[in-house]
Amino acid sequence: MRKLQVSLSWLDTHYVIGELHIYESRGQERYQFTYNQAWTQAKIGFAIDPALPLMADARYINHRLWGVFQDISPDRWGRLVQTRAHNRHLSESDFMLGVSDYMRMGALRLNQIESPEAFLADHHNVPKLVDLHALEQAISHLEAGQETAADLALLVQPGSSLGGAHPKAALEDKGHIWIAKFQSRFDTERVALWEATLLNMAQQAGIRTANYKLLNAKNEQPILLVKRFDRQGKQRIPFMSAMTFLERDENNCSSASYIELSDALTRYSSQPRLDKLELWQRMVFNAMAGNIDDHLRNHGFLRDPQGWRLAPAYDINPTNETFERRSHQLSFDGSTSRPCLTTCIELGGFFGLTQEETKIALAKIGNALKNWQTTAKKHGLRGQELKRMENSFVHRDTKELMRYLT
Repeated sequence: MRKLQVSLSWLDTHYVIGELHIYESRGQERYQFTYNQAWTQAKIGFAIDPALPLMADARYINHRLWGVFQDISPDRWGRLVQTRAHNRHLSESDFMLGVSDYMRMGALRLNQIESPEAFLADHHNVPKLVDLHALEQAISHLEAGQETAADLALLVQPGSSLGGAHPKAALEDKGHIWIAKFQSRFDTERVALWEATLLNMAQQAGIRTANYKLLNAKNEQPILLVKRFDRQGKQRIPFMSAMTFLERDENNCSSASYIELSDALTRYSSQPRLDKLELWQRMVFNAMAGNIDDHLRNHGFLRDPQGWRLAPAYDINPTNETFERRSHQLSFDGSTSRPCLTTCIELGGFFGLTQEETKIALAKIGNALKNWQTTAKKHGLRGQELKRMENSFVHRDTKELMRYLT
């Protein structure tokens, strides 16, 4: 059995949250979590997961890691890196504990009960901007199945904490942590340029996004750097994915919807009106701009002293699917995943929008879509690249959206 102390570094203070016990039998793990009594009585105390209500005497037991611990564990790319590095079967707790404490998402930290002063995986050998080429080469070798021990040593800390399936690595530049997203050998488009384009279009539409910058935009191997929004300098900010927020997992998330997220914001957000308005804007933008990969791990929340806030938008990409064939990962209303501007407008009332707010938001989104080619060219995209992705922005509902332009 492993006994871990769970703590939180936040607002210049270190709080002991509770204990996580990990039991293993015949290759299967089960988990027990209890809150520290002092945390349950603290004025600033909060439930770190909706599935773990803040109660002093409660003992929570599960055969799966709770969402809050999934959020600090790697997803597909990070798991690939860890598996290749260790060359053996890894358990869920192995993956979680293999993540660098310095790179771990959010503000949760882990340490052995016997050594509370030493955080697990407390590595600080973080790549710098000058290491980008070496990281790119290591990723290329890994994707080709030709990685060396040196490649894995370079990737395991900066890459093992990250989600998604695309190659990426965390690095540090001028005191800030960035996520470097690389071109995959399997990509048919320059995806870094398209993600940067959509981030910029979302900003034009009045949506808060993660900060970003592009490198090698004129090359076949562009790199997108996305700034971590769960850090302010060296300060950590608690983070929760929408998957955890809605108490879902990969086995029961297909029926999740934007409406359900809006209801959760009503309960948990410290600024529900503002957050629900922006969530609606993101829903419409995603529908109109072709960001169909809008699953629950691609939405997140940050903690402030009063409650949770919608995190900046991230991981947004267009699609070359025709409008009529698109199906979003996140349902709009619980019954349909097909994009439709009329449906989005009709749902505005569930998000608390007034008619005037609806018109203003649609005008901003319309302007962003109207200028999609200009924005794409500004980010280095040209000719046939634009033609191949035109379906994402020019479709059945575009004309209707343009009616709201002022």
